[in-house]
Amino acid sequence: DPHSFPTRRSSDLSKDYEALKDKTIFVTGNDQQRVRDIAHRYGFRNVVTPGDILTAHPNIWPFAALHASHYSSIAEPLPPGPLKIDAIFVFSDPHDWALDTQIILDLLLSSKGELNTYSAKNGDKSLPNNGWLQDGQPKLIFSNPDLFWATSHPLSRLGQGGFRAAFQGVWDEVTDGAELTKLVMGKPTQQTYLYSERMLQKHRVELLSSLHEEVGDLKQVFMIGDNPESDIRGANNFKSPTGTSWDSILVKTGVWQEGKPPKYEPKKIVDNVQAAVKWALKKQGYAYDDAEFADEK
Repeated sequence: DPHSFPTRRSSDLSKDYEALKDKTIFVTGNDQQRVRDIAHRYGFRNVVTPGDILTAHPNIWPFAALHASHYSSIAEPLPPGPLKIDAIFVFSDPHDWALDTQIILDLLLSSKGELNTYSAKNGDKSLPNNGWLQDGQPKLIFSNPDLFWATSHPLSRLGQGGFRAAFQGVWDEVTDGAELTKLVMGKPTQQTYLYSERMLQKHRVELLSSLHEEVGDLKQVFMIGDNPESDIRGANNFKSPTGTSWDSILVKTGVWQEGKPPKYEPKKIVDNVQAAVKWALKKQGYAYDDAEFADEK
């Protein structure tokens, strides 16, 4: 089902990531230096980007000459010896879909994640999945599934979900439709909303405790979002383990088309975030002064 996403328990994910801390991971995104820094802040010690690989192996993608000087300016040396990648992280929309597609494909067809190798198990019909991804290839993880996102352009632009769909098409052609094992996180996955609720509850406890107020259970959350496919869908489908009620509010400032009903119906549709906050306050019975919402000069 293209509209379903895997869910994992927090303890399982923590173990997975902890096991990768001393391994070598491949990360990509729009700004490769930034995603490298983010990966380091998450605690990953050995981080490789597409630019690092292209600079060390210029022939890996023969059509990257226009970007070569940019990549070389931010590239870092690869670890000594054969490069073995244990996980692939797509942190944000890739800068160069073509280069990233080629490198990720190479790694998923490799033997045990070693760059510039090709697994002898690929296509072996005697093995599960016809031998594809049966030879210790790296995990493939996407940070969010958004197909479109809003920019200053009048029409929505393809996001990371577009890259994922494009890569899926290449994978299907190469493997004749073999299963592509991947983990997709971010909205609308259950795991993301579970984490959000946990953080909201933690902040609430800290805030009310400092005011010496009694802290009860978190009863209501308002999810304000601009994308029905992710924000609204996730809030509508989220199953709170503590019974917290989630109301979704769609703002018209993002992925929105006037006259076209959203695929996932929110509790309320408003013009902007300010209107969403006002609606939420009113629904909760809080009185407010419109002057509090006056635009700052």
